[in-house]
Amino acid sequence: MSFLITLFALGFVIFIHEMGHMVAAKRSGIGVLEFAVGMGPKLYGKQVGETLYSIRVFPFGGFVKLAGLDDDENSTCDPALSFKTKPLASRFITIVAGSAMNIVLGFLIFVIMYSMLGVPTPTPVVSDVFPNTPASEVGIRKGDRLVSLEGASIQDVKMDFIKIVHASKDTPLQLQILRDGVTSKLSITPRGTSKYPTLGLIGVRFDEEVRRYNPIKGLWLGSQRTYTSISNVFLSLSMLIRQEANLGDVAGPIGIVQLASFHLDTANGLVGVLNFLNIMALISISLGVMNLLPFPVLDGGHLIFLIIEGVIGRPVNSKWETVIHNTGAALLITVMVLVVFNDIMHWKNRLSILQKAAGL
Repeated sequence: MSFLITLFALGFVIFIHEMGHMVAAKRSGIGVLEFAVGMGPKLYGKQVGETLYSIRVFPFGGFVKLAGLDDDENSTCDPALSFKTKPLASRFITIVAGSAMNIVLGFLIFVIMYSMLGVPTPTPVVSDVFPNTPASEVGIRKGDRLVSLEGASIQDVKMDFIKIVHASKDTPLQLQILRDGVTSKLSITPRGTSKYPTLGLIGVRFDEEVRRYNPIKGLWLGSQRTYTSISNVFLSLSMLIRQEANLGDVAGPIGIVQLASFHLDTANGLVGVLNFLNIMALISISLGVMNLLPFPVLDGGHLIFLIIEGVIGRPVNSKWETVIHNTGAALLITVMVLVVFNDIMHWKNRLSILQKAAGL
């Protein structure tokens, strides 16, 4: 059931993307030949004007077919509705709208979480200590409360503790803890691991509580989280290019389903659901940003051709555009096959990491 829920959630993210294209196209006077919910053979269809609204066999995702962009040369659609005959700005907005909807969806999920449902927030109480780590070596135990780090009180665990520890690899830190009503001071030296060689880690996991904020603060935090999520997409790509991350760290469609469904399977009440929603928001934003990359076939590839048209004052030769898009499609399919194969190869390792992180 968790796999099905995850697949439907991913399908909804794709559906929102395609709906963005459709709404923008119709407002720009571009013909929408078909708007499909799901993929595969058609189960049901209803023609309304020039648009066929259809339901497909596999209820995951969907697609939109635009006149003059996705149709063939034998299309009988009114030429006045063709994508290619519309003003450059209208075409640009139509292409961008899909990704914009994904980013907005992610933003709304974050705002709803912060303002209404709450967000899982770590507390300074240690819930688990991993063996053979700096924490276990200095005697930190489950149930200890971290009071201060380097003399500064720990209020926000992420900012007052985790951020500092991550930046302090191989640097001794003075830590004060509270155990059974008695405070004590420890010197602890964070160190890296084979998977995270550049980060300082001590090997603890914290208790979590669900924290809610007022609507104004929720909007602000949702905006910050959306900005950070967008930035992290580019950070991840740069880490891959600089070989600071490897393919084992990349999750494709199968890896995403595994990750999200794991949080549902191991859901501890509201916290598990919130973690799942957080992943869906990140996926939606990532899909939006990745689609805007300047790669043929992707929305960003189409935007590049529109930008070139705006600069030179005429459309790019259609034959060259077709060749470039077809080449891009072949490369993209190859990459997707490799990513799926990578997901399968790292399934057990990823599951082991998730189980260890969840204390299972």
